[in-house]
Amino acid sequence: MNKKILAASVAVTACLVSEIAVHGYMDVMAREKKIKSVLGYISSIASRSKTDDMIAFNQSKQKWIAAQDTETVSISSRRGDLLKGYLTLNKIESKIFVFFAHGYRANHNGDPANFMRYYIEKGYNFLSVDHVAHGNSSGNYLGFDYFESADSLDWLDYLIGRFGKNIKIIIHGVSMGGATICKMVDNVPEQVKLAIADCPYTNALEEFDCTVKSVGIRHTKGILKIFNSMNKFFAGFDLNDTDVRQSVKNSRVPMLFVHGASDTFVPTKMGVELYEICGNEKELFLVENAAHAQSIRVDEQGYHRKLDDFIEKYL
Repeated sequence: MNKKILAASVAVTACLVSEIAVHGYMDVMAREKKIKSVLGYISSIASRSKTDDMIAFNQSKQKWIAAQDTETVSISSRRGDLLKGYLTLNKIESKIFVFFAHGYRANHNGDPANFMRYYIEKGYNFLSVDHVAHGNSSGNYLGFDYFESADSLDWLDYLIGRFGKNIKIIIHGVSMGGATICKMVDNVPEQVKLAIADCPYTNALEEFDCTVKSVGIRHTKGILKIFNSMNKFFAGFDLNDTDVRQSVKNSRVPMLFVHGASDTFVPTKMGVELYEICGNEKELFLVENAAHAQSIRVDEQGYHRKLDDFIEKYL
């Protein structure tokens, strides 16, 4: 083959590979698109476990939620993104607030909706948010807890600034939201009294490693290195900085860890590890036969009882 033709072929191939890699990265880390690349498709199918049942469970909550008087509120992130929150105040005046962090590719009507009625009927106020690059919030890239934890601390400041320093706050999150809660717990204000982390991962890169291996790709080191390099370029942060272990070790508040015993997307061992290293008062609730983020659906009553006991003990 002519050297010029060979060089041109290599260059074209490199460009194609680069373009595929960038599209794959964007599917995972940028605001969601309808058309996905192969990497985006892998990410979506790996997390698809009993999805229809979970959608039905979530939809069963929506009629009650729609009847509530919910206020849309806004703050600006430290990066300049406009973030939207959804605040439901209890009809009986309460100084207790729940801040709820949703999971990857969800929004305030996703994971938070599965818990809102429980908390409102306990007499609490409820704030759920659309994280950066989700729902009605602006932003181009999500942070897998890196951006979300900083933004969530600002949301707590919003609550304290608006309702006073004598309020009490519970923080609760699922999946990426659970990791967000874990990332926050060493830096929360004194108004936060306890934290619930439902199926949190230890580190986003470790979670990506599990996802890629789940579809039969054995050698992931090179893929993840390239992916992280692109993230530094596009989103401006190192995915290694999503690691929540040190924050959990230094937690300022008691923590309840919840995990499905059948979770293969964010492996159950991740939640167990975080429970074991937590440096504050802690409890672990493992739900049998629950896949990822499904604990509330599989054992709603048991989950509520566990929350009741934990809140009574530490609030």
